Amino acid sequence: MTMNYRKAPFPYAGGKSKAAPLIWKAFGDVDHYVEPFCGTMAVLLNRPHEANRTYYSETVSDADGLLINAWRSIQLHPQATAEACSNPVAEADMHARHAALVLWRRNNNLELLCGDPAWCDPVMGGWWLWGIACWIGSGWCAGTGAWTPVNGRLTKQARNTREPGVARKLPHIADDGQGVNHAGAREPGVNRQLPLIISNGQGVNLPQAREPGVNRQLPDLANDGRGVNLPQAREPGVRRKLPLIISNGQGVNLPQAREPGVTRQLPHLANDGRGVNRPQAREPGVDDDEGEFHPVTMPEIRRWFDWLSARIRHVRIVNGDWQRVCTTGALQTLPVRMSDGHTGILLDPPYADTASRSRDMYAHDSLDVAHDVRAWCLTNGGNPKYRIALCGYENEHGTQLVETGWTEHEWFTTGFLRGGMGDQQHRERIWLSPHCLDLNPPDPAEQQLELWT
Repeated sequence: MTMNYRKAPFPYAGGKSKAAPLIWKAFGDVDHYVEPFCGTMAVLLNRPHEANRTYYSETVSDADGLLINAWRSIQLHPQATAEACSNPVAEADMHARHAALVLWRRNNNLELLCGDPAWCDPVMGGWWLWGIACWIGSGWCAGTGAWTPVNGRLTKQARNTREPGVARKLPHIADDGQGVNHAGAREPGVNRQLPLIISNGQGVNLPQAREPGVNRQLPDLANDGRGVNLPQAREPGVRRKLPLIISNGQGVNLPQAREPGVTRQLPHLANDGRGVNRPQAREPGVDDDEGEFHPVTMPEIRRWFDWLSARIRHVRIVNGDWQRVCTTGALQTLPVRMSDGHTGILLDPPYADTASRSRDMYAHDSLDVAHDVRAWCLTNGGNPKYRIALCGYENEHGTQLVETGWTEHEWFTTGFLRGGMGDQQHRERIWLSPHCLDLNPPDPAEQQLELWT
């Protein structure tokens, strides 16, 4: 199974990767792309245009600081984040890390995201990615559960005295894995064979490689000390003298403890390699016949995060309320403000109460922010510099948008919409502002034919 590097490394409700082709057809190659509810960055990652170009800008934001910390960690420290998120699925680990993340956020660490644009915590970012891939349903890091660490032990709190806590539930084990636990991120497995026990050992386990045993006896207490424990070696002062250089060495510096020297010769080039350089040790595969094993941190996750880091290298990642990146100053970069450039704005707020959906789908959830977003769209949709796409459910936003020149589009594809509300996918809609590009431009050949008819 091959990995799709354009996919976010975590599951998320309401992802819009399948809608990306329609959105980019409506936006075109805009000078500035803004996504105030970034979530998985699915539309940005599936942008068909060349990334990281001069004078082309991309800005994303989200109110969930843990999500933003994960994205910034991938952007700035992909390998450290990969190491932190590449772990076996274990229920106890999931609860321990979940509690640590909730406590970490409670201690206002997320305020550092706003105070320093280069700050992030790759370990917490990796744990968040791993945990959300293990978690079932909603409520990951919401802090509304009954369990919290007390003196190092996960303890259930009394109902009337609860601190932010976590829920205890089974991890996600219903399929082959999701997010950073996706089956495509795995390395080939390990041979199922017994270790060699029919001889005294081989390789690094040779008898010759063993150290002599240790006597079980009391340490020397009979005098003031000897060796490194001599009275002269104690603080406050030390003697200033030359090291022992009059012989070939003693103690751990004995000549017998040295390795043979290095010869000046060409490296081994006669075949495909030997030792640590032999073909079986090379990525991406391992040789099952030799009984080898894959590394703890999946190399495919390392490659995935390196790709994501390169793709979002120049993306501005902001944490906070969506309106912070929807001001004239934030939306209109220099090419937009001073020339005929355009800004593409993808607005994908949490579904409103009018969408008939369950509460608490997200760690930072709201049933009314979508109404505020619709009001902003009605105010700014007539700006010719803006190409706006608003995502939602059928009938969620009434008829006001269409009545003011917006167009409504159905975009779902047959099959289950991963990360969304599967049985409701037929209700998915996107409203496009009046200055978006025509999704169905006339065929030039047909236009030419009309001139002769």
